[in-house]
Amino acid sequence: MGLTSLRPGRGVRVTVPVRVADVGGWTDTWFGSPGAVCSLAVGPGVQVSAWLVERTGDDLPVRLVAPALGLDERTGPGEGSDWSRPVPGDHPLLEHAVAFALEPWGSPDGIGLDVEITSAVPPGASLGTSASVVVALLAALDELLGGDLIVRHADLAQAAHEVETARAGREAGVQDQWAAAFGGASLLSVGPYPDVRRRAVQLDQPIVDQLDARLVTVVFGAHDSSAVHHEVINALTGCGGPEHDRARGALRRLAALAGEAASALAAGDLARWADVLLAATDAQGQLHPALVGPAHRAAIDIGRSLGAVGWKVNGAGGDGGSLTLLAGDGDAGGGAAELAATLRAHDPTWVVPTLRVSRGPVGWEALVR
Repeated sequence: MGLTSLRPGRGVRVTVPVRVADVGGWTDTWFGSPGAVCSLAVGPGVQVSAWLVERTGDDLPVRLVAPALGLDERTGPGEGSDWSRPVPGDHPLLEHAVAFALEPWGSPDGIGLDVEITSAVPPGASLGTSASVVVALLAALDELLGGDLIVRHADLAQAAHEVETARAGREAGVQDQWAAAFGGASLLSVGPYPDVRRRAVQLDQPIVDQLDARLVTVVFGAHDSSAVHHEVINALTGCGGPEHDRARGALRRLAALAGEAASALAAGDLARWADVLLAATDAQGQLHPALVGPAHRAAIDIGRSLGAVGWKVNGAGGDGGSLTLLAGDGDAGGGAAELAATLRAHDPTWVVPTLRVSRGPVGWEALVR
């Protein structure tokens, strides 16, 4: 099926989780693998709604709207109907995702698409949001055009990673795309990069209920620590020396902790899982002390004072980003409520979204205008 066989008015809405508490992050990259990552997919995350619409004149075929980014643009293939070079080039990650999805179908006259992207978490939160956006875009557009990528979760994750790295030219590990496509708790074995072997970590309902009641994620602001990250990459790819040895040792520790995190979650032992989160954050700091930034440390101090038993700097760490804490086991999650309120009061710019464990893979529903 292609665009020529579809009529305007058909739509699809796709929902995709983000991820928190990624034990083993950094070991899923070209410079840090082989490694392992255990994380939790949570929602609400990203939502993409796409519609087939009538198109007239010479407008580019796809309208992209993303209110959180202040984005409302039209995109399409470059000169000579070249989808490998989408225009206008202002938002390459989104434009290449659209191009990857539409290139096999073509772009006939009279048919276009309206696409809206929304997110329940702020941009740059170090929760894998950009990967979730790409997964959602690919799934929505492929489903709308009659494909089956949305149910081939490994293929969907691999395609999203290819868009972000090979097509858009960005640095990216592999963990975020797999968490977005599969949901739930995962243990990923990575290597050789970008190959992934995924094992689902089965969570009993009482553990899900506890996680929903006790997990608190605080977002400090847009993540931007490229200078620190380059220092880490240089240390890991250098030919030796104390910094190289320390960084490689930290990566080995992080990869081992991923397996421990998965084992603790599968056993329903949140006390042991909390200890693993603490050890993983310490190991992240051993990669580079600036990866656990001032805002992370301030939130950790607040969590410690209110009885939190574990915390993990999400993603690559550094300036901005986010921290996920496991509150103490208070009555009806009261510890988490007090912790969230105190974090919000400490700095009005901090955002504490309400997130719950996402048990299943990408979700979708058909829409009709």
